[in-house]
Order: sequence, then structure tokens, then C-alpha cells
Amino acid sequence: MRAFVGIAMPEAVRAQVAHLQALLGCGRAVAEENLHLTLAFLGEITPAEAEEIDAELQAIALPVFELELAGLEIIGGDWPGGLVWLARASAPLERLQRAVAGGVRGAGVDLPRRRFRPHVTLARFGRGAGAVEAARVGRLLQARGDAVSGGFAVSGFQLYRSHLRAEGPIYEVLADYALSDGRGFA
Repeated sequence: MRAFVGIAMPEAVRAQVAHLQALLGCGRAVAEENLHLTLAFLGEITPAEAEEIDAELQAIALPVFELELAGLEIIGGDWPGGLVWLARASAPLERLQRAVAGGVRGAGVDLPRRRFRPHVTLARFGRGAGAVEAARVGRLLQARGDAVSGGFAVSGFQLYRSHLRAEGPIYEVLADYALSDGRGFA
């Protein structure tokens, strides 16, 4: 199964993304229910590996923290692959990502070592994108490239399974993991 670990976006952020997607008017907009920030892309894993990963992720004990998205950017190397909304640098987000990556590796699943660039993908572009699409992206970046979501609480994260389809992926939540609210147990 194809899987990843991520943070689902709250309703307020999804509404802001929908507005930005409408302003963009091109590319394949990421469906509202699929909006997330990837902490670790696992690729193809077995059900047994998913169980091991789940056990490792359940052991993560970190506090709830605030996150903010700020600034739009094009990603994709030689060919623009997508429009993303970057997450502001955050020590708690970095700690969570390192804990997730450590848990995945602790389960025996190899993760590539690459720099963590936290973002939420808003739209993807195919090789058929041309001058019209490039102009629309340029106008959006000029008008709203500095968009800020406002802070929101990250109270947990999820293990997802990705079902790839021609019309777009469907993400299935396999497990939810809560972060501590700091109150402890009675």
C-alpha cells in the first residue's frame, strides 16, 4: 500500500485554500479533503510495516503547537509541478517531523534523507501546462504570493493510505495520533 504521515488542514485553512484555488483558475486543484502537510512519505509499505509504524507513532509524546502557512511557491524542478503554501519555520513542527521520521525508521522502513520543506500543495500542473497557465500562476503569485493563513493549533497527525486514481487520489486515514494538550492525566 502507498502511504504517508501528515497533518490534516483545519476547516478555516481549507476555506482559504479554496479561495486561492479559485483565484488561480488552472492546474488540478487538490481536493479539500486531501489537503495536508506531509511529515513523511513512506512510499509502498506492507500491512505488517504499517502495523509497526503505527506502534512507533503511538509512542510519540509531544505537545500541541501553533502552525501558520505563509507564502506561495512553485515547486517541481525543471518543470513546475505544483503550487504550494509554505509552512512558517517552527521548532515544534521540526520536532514532530523528526519524531515521525525516527518512528518510521524505528519500524524498519527506510526513508530517504532529505531536507524537510513543510508545505500544503494547492494545485498540480501537468506537462501540458503552457503560457496561459504560467500567466495565471504569475498573476496569483504577484497578487497573493505573500498569503498568510493565520495560526492554527496542530493537535494531532495521521497515517494515511493513498489510493491512486486517474481522476485524483483518495486519502484514507488509517490511524490518528493525538498530541498532548499539556494537562496530563488525572
